[in-house]
Amino acid sequence: MTNRMAAIGLLLLSASPAAAQETPQDHSFTVDAAAIYLSPSGSDGNDSHNGWGFAAGAGARLTRQSDPVRTPVLYLDGDFLYSRLEVASAALDAARSANSSLAEAASAPGAFSALTFDPTVRFPVGLRSTFYLPGGYGWLHRGLSFNGANPQTFMQPGGPSMGKLSSNSGVFDAGGGVNFGLSKRGGLMLYAEVRV
Repeated sequence: MTNRMAAIGLLLLSASPAAAQETPQDHSFTVDAAAIYLSPSGSDGNDSHNGWGFAAGAGARLTRQSDPVRTPVLYLDGDFLYSRLEVASAALDAARSANSSLAEAASAPGAFSALTFDPTVRFPVGLRSTFYLPGGYGWLHRGLSFNGANPQTFMQPGGPSMGKLSSNSGVFDAGGGVNFGLSKRGGLMLYAEVRV
């Protein structure tokens, strides 16, 4: 499964004390959070609508800049994302037809969670902005619930399934983004990012 995600939000940079020669974007540690828009592709894209969610992460600088305007910097980032999607009507109808226990299902919300570790190369673009390329590997959890699918309760252990499906797998991700510092001294930054 391949997902396309565009994230626009704020990047909060928490910098350790920096030497005088370091530029504002050359932080040793970063923290970020954003609202995300998720557009699934492949069979997931055909069976569900686009969704919204959030992402958060942190990163640590692994190399220093020898030239603050030209030298790329390597970071190791850890990222978490969560997004909810609604299953398309045609896919829900097909599931109800194929499985009689889902005949009463009124809707089917789905959710994606991912935790990835991404080596990220940051390229300076002027003194207050950078272009970056993340890519890595991690864990993906997909879940799907069929609301109204089952009148049974948890108190009836012999009853049919509660109408929930989930799976876990490994996932690769890659992308690109830009960020722009709001002040010359560092700190708060805006960023836009796309991941596949």
